[in-house]
Order: sequence, then structure tokens, then C-alpha cells
Amino acid sequence: MTSSNPEALFCLFVFAMSAIYAVASPVQAMATDWEFRSITERAASAADNVRIAQIEGRTAQLAGAQKGLRARHLVILFHGLRGRGAVMEAVAESWQATLPDIAYVAPDAPFPHRSGGRQWFAVDDQVMRPERIEAARRAFDNMVSDIIKREGFEGALDRVAFVGVSQGAIMALDAVASGRWKVGALVCFAGLLPLPPTSTSSATKILLMHGEADRTIPSAATVAAANQLKSAGFDVTSEIFPGVGHTISPAESREAAAFLRKRLE
Repeated sequence: MTSSNPEALFCLFVFAMSAIYAVASPVQAMATDWEFRSITERAASAADNVRIAQIEGRTAQLAGAQKGLRARHLVILFHGLRGRGAVMEAVAESWQATLPDIAYVAPDAPFPHRSGGRQWFAVDDQVMRPERIEAARRAFDNMVSDIIKREGFEGALDRVAFVGVSQGAIMALDAVASGRWKVGALVCFAGLLPLPPTSTSSATKILLMHGEADRTIPSAATVAAANQLKSAGFDVTSEIFPGVGHTISPAESREAAAFLRKRLE
């Protein structure tokens, strides 16, 4: 599914970046973040009231904790542009039957978006600039640090997983590829790697998934990211899903649950 040929990798990367920055409207490239129709409809009313402060008073322990058990693993879910943590909580709810003993935390991104949602980094000038992702790292890292400390997983990053979609996937990928967060597992839906890897960690198992019909972030971006990460020494699995757009499809959700179940044993 991926190629180790450097020329092919370069072509794929150029195609992905060109498609994102030139062909598509850059606002659409990061802002048309959902075809999450059923999930968004279920979460919409709750999403309007979700704030970062709310995360401080509540842990989304959707499995195990309700039985009075201490969670053995932590999954932090990062939403896309204009989204809310409540949308990703709905994703976590669909996993609770197959992923027990896990604490799920789905925070809001730290920065407001003019639409009323949240964002991990700004794209208001219609350009996704890598330097903006670098500038957003501190806020991202502070939020993740607070969550990990609060949930009692300091010194146990091997039992922590990141799950991100679109803009959330971009931030999660950057956090792992830069070596800042050597977590046990990373799952990305419809993302891209914004900056070349500067670290490696074979202990971090990575699953990249992308819809072949994605017109917001082309699936070639995931192919390029997988090759870059593999070249840097990461343990990466990637899969392209025919007929799927810029979304988390049921098949992708099942694949993610199976991956996390295996990696967080």
C-alpha cells in the first residue's frame, strides 16, 4: 500500500501538499471537518455547552470506571477544526463494549474558532502554515500534561494512546513525530504529517487511516506520512478505505478499536 521508493515518496508528498495548499480552498482543507453526520447530530446539543473547564471536573471513563474499577489505560481524543470534545466522546462511546478498563478524555481545543467551535491552530488567513503548528505546541502539550497528571498516568506513557481526526490528527502526529510524546499508541483519521519527523520511537505503534474519496485532505497525505514515519524508524500501519470521504467511517472505527485493544493489552 505504501512505497519505499524515494522518488515515489517525494511525488506523493508533493501531490498531497499541492492538493491541500493549492487545489482545495485552504479553508475547506482544514475547516470542512465533518461528514460525521450521525455522530455530530447526536452530540450537537451537548457540544454547545462543552468548555475546557468542564474537562477539569469530569473524566470520560466510559468503560470500567462505572464499575468502580481504576482505568488501566488512557485514551485522549482530539477533534477536528470547529469541533468539540463531545463529538469525539461519541466515538469513544462506540468503543466501550470492546475496550474495557480505559479512561477516555476528549478535551476541547484551546483556541476559539470564529464559527463558535474550537481549533488547535489558526487557519483564518486561509493558509495552513507549519509554523503555526509549532506555535500551537505549547498549548497542546500543557493540555495533555494536565490530563495525564490528573488521570494518574505520569510515568506510564506506554499505557496512553492518542486518537485524532483531521486537525486533531495533525497535532497528535506532530506530537509523536517530534518526540515530545512517546505514548503507547497513536490512531489518526484523515490527517497529515505537517513537519518531518525529528525523533523516533519503535515503542509507539501508529495506525493511519484515510478515506480514498477524501476531498478535504487527500489520502496521499497519509501515504506520504506513513513512508516518512517508517523511514524515521516508527512502527506504522496505514490503510486507505475506498469510497470513504473526510470522516470516521464505521469500518475505520472498528479497525481503530481492534488496534487499540491489541496495543493496550
